[in-house]
Amino acid sequence: MKRFLMGLLLAIPMLCSAQSNFQRGYIVNNAKDTLEGYIDYKPGVNSVSYFRFKPGENGSIQAMTLENCKAYGINDFEKFERFNVDISQGPTKTEQLKVGLDSSVKTATVFLKVLQKGSQVSLYSYTDDIKERFYLKDSKSSEPYELIRTKYLEAVNSNRIISRDRYKGQLLFEMRNLNTGTNYFEGDMGTLNYNEADILKIVAIMNREVVRVAKKNVRLFVGVGVANTSPTYTGHYVLANNAAIKTSSLMPTISVGADLFNGSSSAFFVYRAELSVLMGKDLKIANGENVHSFDHITLCLNPKVMANLYNTKKIKVFLGIGGVLNYSKFNNNKAGRSVPISGSPDQFVETDIGLTSTTIAYNVNAGVLFNKKIEAGVTYTPEYSISNYNAFAVKLEIVQIGIKYHFGK
Repeated sequence: MKRFLMGLLLAIPMLCSAQSNFQRGYIVNNAKDTLEGYIDYKPGVNSVSYFRFKPGENGSIQAMTLENCKAYGINDFEKFERFNVDISQGPTKTEQLKVGLDSSVKTATVFLKVLQKGSQVSLYSYTDDIKERFYLKDSKSSEPYELIRTKYLEAVNSNRIISRDRYKGQLLFEMRNLNTGTNYFEGDMGTLNYNEADILKIVAIMNREVVRVAKKNVRLFVGVGVANTSPTYTGHYVLANNAAIKTSSLMPTISVGADLFNGSSSAFFVYRAELSVLMGKDLKIANGENVHSFDHITLCLNPKVMANLYNTKKIKVFLGIGGVLNYSKFNNNKAGRSVPISGSPDQFVETDIGLTSTTIAYNVNAGVLFNKKIEAGVTYTPEYSISNYNAFAVKLEIVQIGIKYHFGK
């Protein structure tokens, strides 16, 4: 069962990557005509030079490239425009930094992601394997320019990272030209980070607009299912033996929770918080005369992040991973061995095996959401310890299968 579930979870991304994921959207061709239809959307892919488009659900698929497409958008959620821009090549990730400033630049035609279109300036982003970059374009220019941030290792002391935040000066220059918010910006320049949220605030001020806050959507759900709990021993103990016989338990489970996502539910990442209750009855491990049995009821708090691997209007396929904080109450906890007595019934000699109420684990899950309402899924929690001994450990492994009902859109 364990190998099958792990294989299934690992195979889902490969299966989904081969699937089409046509979402309602539009394209703008070189003649500046806007054509509505469906775009084969790949969530989580930062930059593309090619995508597939069809004018209707049953229309013929067309190849859209940088040569024949000026702009496109998906579900009014993500929009892209074609530009010929300079792209800095110097890395900013700590593990990729080199000694000395890397000021190399390449010029290329790419699709930039639209972050904000304004009356004075517009903000874009472009992300590749090297880093994320932000681009600014004023209303009089035909092409945007990159807001520059560079990092490198100092030549004298290669353990010291030097950061040059040219983007702050670039933004200040634009604000002075537009005569908007200069005092505000100078006062907050030191804390302005190179990220979408911070730069969007400055761009909104330039455009004399209210600062745009990304819309957060919350979707609540309730669920029911069954959980198979299997006990095991590891380490140096008589029950930690390949000959030990394990008796698992299949019992009902219930859950409640919420999904949080920015913008559209087609977003690649969804954050979930789930609270569930599961039970196990007559769990047993036996090896000859030695036996340990117990019942449990466990409250699980499970925050996780899920990736939407396949999205259509009616079906979404996802894969998730998260941590689990468990609080368990154990009943009928009996351990020991049967000692045969001549002419009398066997005597059971008990051994005190204490079990830990509060534990930490992790789990992985996969599922399918139908029509944004009904979710069917499986969750696998690998073995985690419910004891606190040095020589051996009592562990539980849990497999949950169930359905959830989602409220809202």
